[in-house]
Amino acid sequence: MLRTDLEADLRERRTEDGFLFPAYEDYCFSNVPDTVRRVLAPDGGQDRDRTDSDARRPLPDDVLGGRRDETADVDRVVVFLIDGFGFEGWKRLTATNPLLERITERGTVTPLTSIYPSETAAAITTFHTGTQPAEHGVIGWNVYEPSVDTEFEVLPFRTKDGEEPPLDRADVSECEPIYPDLREKGVDCRHVVPFETTEDGATCHTYDTEDLTSFVGSVGEATRAARTPSYLYGYLPHVDHASHEHGTRSETYAKTVAEVCEALERALDVLEESTEEDERTLVVFTADHGHVDTDPERNVDLESIDALTDNLARRANGDPIRFAGSPRNVHLHLRDGTVETVADELGTLDARVFPRETALDRGLFGDRDPGEAIRRRVGDLVCTHRDLGLWYGAESDELELIGMHGGLHPDEMLVPFAAVDLEALRE
Repeated sequence: MLRTDLEADLRERRTEDGFLFPAYEDYCFSNVPDTVRRVLAPDGGQDRDRTDSDARRPLPDDVLGGRRDETADVDRVVVFLIDGFGFEGWKRLTATNPLLERITERGTVTPLTSIYPSETAAAITTFHTGTQPAEHGVIGWNVYEPSVDTEFEVLPFRTKDGEEPPLDRADVSECEPIYPDLREKGVDCRHVVPFETTEDGATCHTYDTEDLTSFVGSVGEATRAARTPSYLYGYLPHVDHASHEHGTRSETYAKTVAEVCEALERALDVLEESTEEDERTLVVFTADHGHVDTDPERNVDLESIDALTDNLARRANGDPIRFAGSPRNVHLHLRDGTVETVADELGTLDARVFPRETALDRGLFGDRDPGEAIRRRVGDLVCTHRDLGLWYGAESDELELIGMHGGLHPDEMLVPFAAVDLEALRE
């Protein structure tokens, strides 16, 4: 079942002037981790009415078919996260993709909003910690950390010069992963990812992104090794890469989705072969964000705006602070007394521009109390264009991308949460 009615509802209640804001309170990607916890560790103390940082907030019951007791006997949860595969792409390609069609027919495909920013660095941190950006403090792919006066890229954990930042990797986020807690409750957590994971409490099984057969093999290895109950997470970056370079309407995009789905079909075969007759496996397909197709000929080089570049705050060495956020989620650290001038200039670009306190107070990064890290890192202004990229010519390759994400366009903000029993999917 494809829940286009809920898509219409989300658009109606969360859209302002064409910009779609996160639905942190219910149908949001930030609530996926607590949904897994509710299924596998139902004594975890979930309470949907609380909003403090210790609360559990799973997705509404209807994402799993409508009744909470439907998941009472699940032995294994498998989450396949297809980076960058938005709800729009799912809808458009279902008719020509056998796996997507079967999942849609036999499961429940619910649209969720992404978080803000709708970026991998922030969303994957949310996925692993069960917290919102307001709590964990990752504001995007690029972060300026005032405490060490350094700009760095989060996931590679490198400065723009390729060096390791002068802070501990553990200090990138203020929140802890969910896996030690799940392990204490007897859940065996395993990750199938194309890199060595650093998530405490989860066993890592790596694979080669250039060879999807190795992904299938690692899924089999993880499944056979896991004890019951178990949580298996598989991450696939391929669609995101194709979207960036070729856009979501390209033949390359459709071909990449097909290739990923073919690998997932084989992975499901392996899951089925490794499942005992009396075991029940819940399979989820989701994404951290979608993409908006921009126009590289029109994407905006911020270095061409004198009112901005003249007023950027500077690091201790005199360099302007430029690289914070991303081309769809720009954080501007500015000289005192210049915020209003820069905001007025950027407002002519058909963009939403949020002063720092406005972004925090209205819950752009989450509806829980902001932590110290995000208060340090959010720019004086946060800016997202309606449908173009905004970045610095010093990284001109970023402005040449077609597919982008990080902002509030519906195509980048809406993602699928498709839940289906393995038995129903394979019968």
